[in-house]
Amino acid sequence: MYNQGLFYNWVPKILQLLLILIFQFAFLAVNGVYTTNISYMVGQSGNQSDFYMWAYYANSIGMGVAMPLLVRIKSRFRTKEIVSGALVILAFCSYIIGTTTQPYVIVLCSLLMGFVKMFGSIEMLLVLMFILSPDGNRGRFYSVFYPYALVASQLASYWITDISYHLNWQISYMYIAGFCLILAMLSIIFQHNQRFVRKLPLYYVDWLSAMLFSVCFMALAHVFSFGKSQNWFVSDQIKLSFGVFVISAVWMCIRQVTLKRPYLSFKIFERSNVRHGLLMLFFTGLFLGVSALQNTFAVAVLNYDPLTNAKLVLLTLPGMLLAGWFGVYWFNRQYPIKFYVFTGFASYMMYCIYMYFSVSTSFSFDMWILPMFFRGFGMCVLFISVWYYTLDKLNPNDMLAAFGLIIVWRSFVAIGFFTAFFSWLQYALQLQSVNDLAVYLDANTISYSAAMGNLKLTQINAILSSTKIIFGYTIIAGIGILLYVYFHHFGRVRFTILRFRRLYSGKKGIYRRRKKEEQLRLERQAIEEEIGDSAGAIM
Repeated sequence: MYNQGLFYNWVPKILQLLLILIFQFAFLAVNGVYTTNISYMVGQSGNQSDFYMWAYYANSIGMGVAMPLLVRIKSRFRTKEIVSGALVILAFCSYIIGTTTQPYVIVLCSLLMGFVKMFGSIEMLLVLMFILSPDGNRGRFYSVFYPYALVASQLASYWITDISYHLNWQISYMYIAGFCLILAMLSIIFQHNQRFVRKLPLYYVDWLSAMLFSVCFMALAHVFSFGKSQNWFVSDQIKLSFGVFVISAVWMCIRQVTLKRPYLSFKIFERSNVRHGLLMLFFTGLFLGVSALQNTFAVAVLNYDPLTNAKLVLLTLPGMLLAGWFGVYWFNRQYPIKFYVFTGFASYMMYCIYMYFSVSTSFSFDMWILPMFFRGFGMCVLFISVWYYTLDKLNPNDMLAAFGLIIVWRSFVAIGFFTAFFSWLQYALQLQSVNDLAVYLDANTISYSAAMGNLKLTQINAILSSTKIIFGYTIIAGIGILLYVYFHHFGRVRFTILRFRRLYSGKKGIYRRRKKEEQLRLERQAIEEEIGDSAGAIM
């Protein structure tokens, strides 16, 4: 007997909804590394911050590895086994991270946490999708789910940083482990033991491709994380990592083309909306990567401690909530998606313009309210709209097979590339700014002690100068992105072309189209008859 629900029948409906939201919060909020907490981990462990950025990217890579395996895992295990098992593994990995000092162990645990939490998150996501959008309106579902997901991650980051500030960062991971174990007990108590569908073995799973997928993007993550400190391709380690990335990527792509049941599917990349959607996700990474400049400005110039810096993420919450409400209203009215996407990029442009004219040593905490509102609104709108457009009208089988690659592209490749690029560019511009300021220093007119006393002020001016230059370049690039979005067809030109084609082709074109439709109908009818002969009557 199969049960497509999650809980026993005796569990009240309101309690079921509450448990779903709590479980989903855990799967969204629990990570191996939190960016707001990295400074504490570096200070107490003595490791490079690059290792923790590598672990942060590994979480997204693990989620991408899990996506093509979702159907097989869901058919092989019960829902209770998936949810409780994922929570126990998250607790175990959190305990290891909180007790180890080896950075490579933290990276592996973060990769495993991203892998297992995706299975549990999908269990809750399927039910939430039916509750929030029973008519299949994906836009309305994304408009509710993404604000919830982003708010959960921001609250978790602040909570972890607050615990680390008052206690230490190891204790925060002990709290996470205890929280996950409590939820695992709730899963065992309230979730039923029945299967979702007929049990299927884990056959026809290309584990080699999954391993190549992991090695490929973990090598690229190593390049993005350690590139600045290792001086990019001057370092032998970066050359080796990039070589591993290229070889494993080529091997993986060749394997997907030659296999009968590939791990990944590249069919969806033939569609125009997928290609343009990936380009827009890459542009989104451009604006998300600007957060590296904000952290440098807040810590190095304004002298914020990690807790104060973490409070800035709370200022993005009103913008995220407003973006969710705006998305529900937009998709219920079925307005064109173009201007919703345009609104997201324009909001991020307002954030960059505000920061360009405001970064200075007199920047007060109250001045963060408006730019962080624009940033939160733009981030949430782009996550909703671009994701909706990218996956619009796709075959579910092909979409699941390529879903992991799209997640890694959005959450790691785009953000990691621009974060690494902006960090390197800011460092290069700081050196140039210091060289420019050194022109005005003369040993005959200024003493050595006075020059050393002004060194800190010189460094601060160099940071401000480089930050303004990068924000200016981002604004110029943003103008081009807005023009691209404004003139992009978003699927409408195709239908206009068909109308003109029908107008100019006349009766012959109409005859050919009707003949092709009739041929497809006959082929579909023949397939249905064959299935009916072998399996009985079909409704």
